[in-house]
This record gives sequence, C-alpha cells and structure tokens, in this order.
Amino acid sequence: MKLLKKIQAAALLCAASCPAFAESVDYQTISDAAQRSGDLSRQALVMIFGDVVISPFQPGQPTLIGSLFALLNGVLCTVALVWFLIVTLKTLFKGGQDGKVFSAGRTMLHPVMSFAGFITLIPTSSGWSLSQLVMLWAASTMGIGSANVLTDKSADMISSGMSLVVQPTAPSTRSAARAVFEMNLCKYATNSELTSLYQDGQARTSMMVTKGGNGDYTTGNGSALCGSAAIPEPSAGVMDELFSTPVNTDSVTAAERSALDTMQSTLDTAAQAYVEAYLSRRDQDTGTMADAETVIQQAAAAYETTVNSALNQLNYKDSQQSQLTTQLKTYGWLALGAWYNTFATANSKTNAVANAAPVTSGPGLHGETGTGDLYHQVFTAYRAQMQNSPYTAPLGSQVAKDDAAVLNATDPDAVFVGLFKSPMQRITTAIATREFGTEADFSHQVNPLIKMQMIGDYTLGGAEAAMVTYTLTLAAASTMDNSVMGKIGGLLLVNPGAVVKDVLTELSPPFYFLMLLLFAVGFSLAVFLPAVPFLYWMVGVFNWLVSVMVGCAAGPMWSATHLGAEEDKGSRSAYGYIFLIDMMLRPSLMVLGFFFASVAVMAGGTLLNLLFGSALANANADSIIGLVKMVGWLLIYARIATFGVTRVFGLQATLADYVIVFLGGAGMAGIMGGLVDDVKGVFAAAGGGSRRVPGLNNVPNRDGLPTEDGVK
Repeated sequence: MKLLKKIQAAALLCAASCPAFAESVDYQTISDAAQRSGDLSRQALVMIFGDVVISPFQPGQPTLIGSLFALLNGVLCTVALVWFLIVTLKTLFKGGQDGKVFSAGRTMLHPVMSFAGFITLIPTSSGWSLSQLVMLWAASTMGIGSANVLTDKSADMISSGMSLVVQPTAPSTRSAARAVFEMNLCKYATNSELTSLYQDGQARTSMMVTKGGNGDYTTGNGSALCGSAAIPEPSAGVMDELFSTPVNTDSVTAAERSALDTMQSTLDTAAQAYVEAYLSRRDQDTGTMADAETVIQQAAAAYETTVNSALNQLNYKDSQQSQLTTQLKTYGWLALGAWYNTFATANSKTNAVANAAPVTSGPGLHGETGTGDLYHQVFTAYRAQMQNSPYTAPLGSQVAKDDAAVLNATDPDAVFVGLFKSPMQRITTAIATREFGTEADFSHQVNPLIKMQMIGDYTLGGAEAAMVTYTLTLAAASTMDNSVMGKIGGLLLVNPGAVVKDVLTELSPPFYFLMLLLFAVGFSLAVFLPAVPFLYWMVGVFNWLVSVMVGCAAGPMWSATHLGAEEDKGSRSAYGYIFLIDMMLRPSLMVLGFFFASVAVMAGGTLLNLLFGSALANANADSIIGLVKMVGWLLIYARIATFGVTRVFGLQATLADYVIVFLGGAGMAGIMGGLVDDVKGVFAAAGGGSRRVPGLNNVPNRDGLPTEDGVK
C-alpha cells in the first residue's frame, strides 16, 4: 500500500510539474523525436528485437529474440499460475479460519496487484508479455525520444551561435561598451541638470541629443560633446588585393552595425535608469541603483555574440559545424559522442572579434553644459560602484586597464621571487601553460584535450623531421665517404665523410631510443587522447544496449514479483520500477554526461594553467630548478592534463549509474568498463618497446673486443 501511494504521488508530481519545467515539451514531442526512421539507436533496437519496436501489439516478422521471449513467457506464465493458485487457496483457507476475507497486512488491493502481475505475464501476439513491452516502450520511446530532444536543443543552440562554455569578452569590446554607457550617462546627467536649472524659464543651453544610426552615433548639443561610437567602414584587405575575387564581408559589417545599434539602445536605457535611480537615492533615499558593470559586461558579450555568429557564417556551409547539426538530427543522440571536437570548438571566438570592436571617443565638455555638478556627482557614484561591483567574469578572462577588477588585480609574476626572479621557473611555467588551441589572444581558457593533441601533433612532426634529417645526413656522409674526393681526403689528411658517418653511427642507439620515445608520446597524445570522449561514449552505448536487453528479459520476472506484492510491502517489485526509470533516463543522462564532461574539462584545464605557476614557485621556493627538474614539472603538468581528461569523460558512461544508485537502485555492471584502459595499454606497449631497441645493447665497439656492448 505504501508503495502504491509513493507511485501515485510521484505520478501526480510529474504530471503537475511537467508543464512548469518544459512548456514546449510533452509526450507527443518526445514520441515524435523517438520515431525518426534514421535514428541509429532505434535502428539498433529494430535490428535486435524486430518490428515489435515499431508496432508492439501487432504480429510482425518473427525474430530469434522474440521467439525465445515467447517460450520464456510461456514457462514463467505456467510457474506464475501455479504460484497464484497456491497463494490464492492458502489465502482463502486462512481467511476462512480467521473469519475475514483479508488477513493482517493485506487489503483489497492485494488481489488487484496479483491479477495485474499475472495478466502482464501472458504473451501477446508478438510473443512479448505486457511487462516486456512496457520496458521496451520506456527504452524506445521515452529514452530515445527524450535524449533526441536534448540533442536537438544543443545542436540548435550551437547553430544559433552559442558556444560550449561562456567565453570571455575582449578588452577592446568591454572598453567600447563602457565608453557607450558613459556617453549616455553624460547625456542624461547633463540633461537632468539643465532641466532643473531652467524649469521655470526657457533654457538657453541646448539639451544633449544622440544623433545618427546604423552603427554611427554622436551625442552632443552643438557646443559640448559627450562622446561618439561608430563602426568604421571596411577597407580592402590584403586578400582582396592579392586575388581578383574579393572576400564578401558585407554580412559581418551589417552584423557589427546591428550589434552596435542594440548596444546603444540597451545602454541608453540603462544610463537613463541609472541617473533616475541616483536622483531618487540622493533626494528621497529610495530606489535601487543597478550594477553598471554587470550591464556593461552583458552588453559587450551580446555584441560579440552577434559579430562572432556572423564571422562563423562566412564558411558555415562547408564547415563541420553545419554537418554536426545535420547528422545529429538525422542519426539522433547516439551520434553525439563522435562530435566532441566540433562541439568544443564551435563558435569559439578569435582575434577577429576583438578587431571588430566599435571605435569610440570620450566626452569633450568644453562647451556649454550647465554647472556640471550633477555630472560629476553621477560619475563619482558610478566609479565608486565599479570598485565594489559584484560582477564575476567567466574563468579565463583577461583584465583590461579600465575594468573594475584591475583595481584589485595582482601581478601573476609576483610569485616568482628569489635569485634573479627565478628564470627557470618562468621558463618552465611559460612552456607548460602556453595556450595551444586558443585562437583568441584575449582569452585564457584552455581545453587540455585539444592542447595535448596539438602538442602530440608537434611531437610527431618534430620526430619525423629529426628522423628524415638524420637519415639524409647519414646518407650524404656515406656518399662522401665512398666518393673519389673522400678517398683522396683520407689519403692526404682526413675523410670528413667518414668522420660524420662514424659519429652518427655511434649516436644511433640513443638517437633511435629518443625517437621511439617521442613517437610513443606523440602517438599517445595525438591519437589516443582525442579518442577518449568517443571511447567512453561507446562504453555508455554498450551499457545502454545491455540495460535494454536486461530490462526486457527481466520484465516477466518483474511481473511475477507483484504476486503477493502487498504482503512484503513491494520490496521485490520496487527494483523493477527503478529499472524502468533507468530505461527512460539513461540515454538522456548520457547526453548530459557528455556536456558535463566537456565543460568540466575546460574549467579544469583553465584552472591548471592559472595555478601551475604558483604551485611551481611554492614547491621550489628554496631550491634552484635545473633542466632535469624542469622536465619533471613539465611531465607533471602533462600527466594532470591527460589524467583529468580520461577520468572526467568517464561521466558519459557512469553518470546514469550514479543517478540510479542515488534513487535506490543498483548500478549496471559495466561490461565495457575496461575498454579505455585496454586501448591505453596498446599505446603504452609502444612506449615500452623503446627500451628494447635492436642494437642498443649490441653496438660493436670499434676499438674493443667483439664481446663488448659498446655502451660505456
């Protein structure tokens, strides 16, 4: 009875909260998202279970799984019938002895639950029982549909210009937004004072007016100027001069002008409200002044979002970002794990965004502006508020000289003290925290996966170049040694070709050892690490397939647990309801795990870059860093980055288990849990093989005995 009350309360809560949480999502939306013919997860279920996924209550083409389920359901139905009769007769006999229909602990719901459990055991025309069809519906409709809704939403947001994380704004854009706000603040402060001065007569000094539009604004009264903001006319670039076909940037220019129009409108309204709130606080001690820094930062972010979206649209049709949206809406949520790199770099800001900031000018109040007292009062309050602004910028933001945060900022190099301000610590930190993969100089956000991948690419490229250089040099030396000039040089003085050849031959064992080591490291960083998101995604996919099969196989047993369920308070059947929730939520939780891991990796990588210098300086405050210690700390940095990536992306496979355990169930046995470690072992074996380089222990010593190894 308690179990039924809990189920009823949960159903009522879900029914009441669904419209509040998702006004545009209902069962029909989820069902439509699940019934796409190209959805990979739906196709996989059809391949495994047959047409019962599409039409559960209609007999279709027989499948192996369906035939086995029909036999299993028949056996379980027979066993359940015997159990049902035994329990019923026992209950009737006991009730006759006690003189009442229901014994202690039972109500009239007991036969209803038992009958429902028995009915859901009976096979349908497709061979599946009702309980199995409920499990299959939970997976094929609710699970796939809800995950597709989340995936479609993320793809649409990426297409609209949104990025995976909140990106910092360029200092130039923030300075322009601050100048526009101060221009409007000057206008309303001056006009308010002029209004109060001449409220009983006709004003001789003209009011401040903002003139212009379409990305070009000037605020003044003909005598004094509060400022201006404009988008400069685009000039012919270098690419236009080199090629006859110019690059069409009209859309970007139009976006810049439209963004400036929006910025001017937003900050004009904010400045007017700010001056009115100040007067209310000064004269009546009422009202609340909005935080100007927050308004300025939000206006700058909105400007850059519009411009960045226009920049990305220049080559959008030919980019992977457009393919991402198309494929995800065709293949469904199951294809999400193959597109991490595109999600991570989609709509990332570049230096072009910073270069697209409006050109502004400050106030020139040398003309007629009234007394200027209110102007100075408002700006004094404005600057005082900026020093105590609660606004928090995204992690990795670069502080500009006119930011409020610059007043409390500290020099990051202040941690390096001691002998000549610790040059080796500076070099080590500079090498480790170099922002590979970040295309915007104004952003300190770092994605450790992309950074380590680029380091791996550079490592492989450097190792390949060194191998080619070594081989060509050895070939040239051998050619010179065997040439006529080499023979003559050997007779007269010395054969330079033979000298170079002998030196290179002697250095070959450590050289090949180093090359193989670099190849192993580069191979691991450039190939294995970028594949980690996909590897863990496939782990989650296999676990999902297994959970669907387990749920369908356990469905009849779940029905059987309802026979006499009320007597034991439903403890045996409760796990079935939790597993039903698992079937509905696991795909959606995998999608959330993908995005949780993606943003957590970015945050962790950025924090690692920001804190590494301080950790290095504190750990070596009383010691001197040499070349060996520098290499050691670089390895520590690389290990933290790679280990963090491999662990965090495990959320794709483990988040669903964490949630189900939280609800009171048991986590799935991860049959693919060792996949990532096994793949990692393949690359580790390549590095271990570098210690067994042929010839390393058997290089003959030219002056020694043949039994000597040549390594001293």
